[in-house]
Amino acid sequence: MSKVQAAREIDDEAALWAVRADARGLDPAADPELSAWLAADPRRVGAYLRAEAALSLLDRARALPANELAPQAKSGALPRRALLAWGGATAAAAIGGTVFFLGSGQEQHVTGLGEIRRVPMADGTQIVMNTESSLKVRVTSNSRQVALLRGEAWFDVAKDPARPFLVKAGAARFQALGTAFSVRHQATSTDLQVTDGAVQAWVADGDDRAEVSAGHRLSISEDAGPLAVRPDPAAIRRSLAWRQGEVVLDGETLAEAAAEFNRYNALKIVVEDPELGQEQLVGLFRTGDPEAFVRSVTTLLGAEARRDGGTLRLRRP
Repeated sequence: MSKVQAAREIDDEAALWAVRADARGLDPAADPELSAWLAADPRRVGAYLRAEAALSLLDRARALPANELAPQAKSGALPRRALLAWGGATAAAAIGGTVFFLGSGQEQHVTGLGEIRRVPMADGTQIVMNTESSLKVRVTSNSRQVALLRGEAWFDVAKDPARPFLVKAGAARFQALGTAFSVRHQATSTDLQVTDGAVQAWVADGDDRAEVSAGHRLSISEDAGPLAVRPDPAAIRRSLAWRQGEVVLDGETLAEAAAEFNRYNALKIVVEDPELGQEQLVGLFRTGDPEAFVRSVTTLLGAEARRDGGTLRLRRP
């Protein structure tokens, strides 16, 4: 490990592992990834056991009839981290999308609402596209170029010094330096998150360049503002959970969580109470199950939900 991991971060990761293990029926001894995580730091074993114990207590409360729930469970006053127990089983993201062959070695790939598409390239590079995204890929004898037209994609780039790998998204430009990274292109900004290696970033026709290493992120605004690189490995791990069909929350507000679920689903969540929308949450949920998320919110925050056609409306009673 490059640094000593903080106890809070270990507890956060242990809680997520406990939920995944419960949902998927994982045995730490039989799951290599979980075993490796536990073995890397002796403190993690204790944190994992504590998370399992907390989860079992919440499972017991969930199984009780409503009139037998503990007082704090009935009042919706469970701790923030209790929301983890209500994430439900995770599931593989929907696989779909469309590909258009444009000639001259160029392809366009498109995903619809809630779809996640894996796009393997001939050079060994892997692209994973998020919901409602569109990109064009062009490979020549001396370059590999991707134009991200909208949405989000993660790139695990194969090394090929003779053919640089370049991603264009609006005014933003990113060149891989033997790396894995994600790019999200929105109307007013483009966000970069690096999970491995390093990426060089700049604005088209601009002189300011930044090298962004693993565990760091930056946002490039369309008005060509300054490049500000920020270290935030925990947030990067959470924000890329969509690759497994998951939404991971750790302190995001209910309003922010609702917006994230709305990216993936035709059934939209609307928070009608501004004060309720500012409640902070922690949890792990399936991207394609907004109803399970809303059930968790109503149980733990004392809210009420009403379905109105294609909308789930949340408010205080």
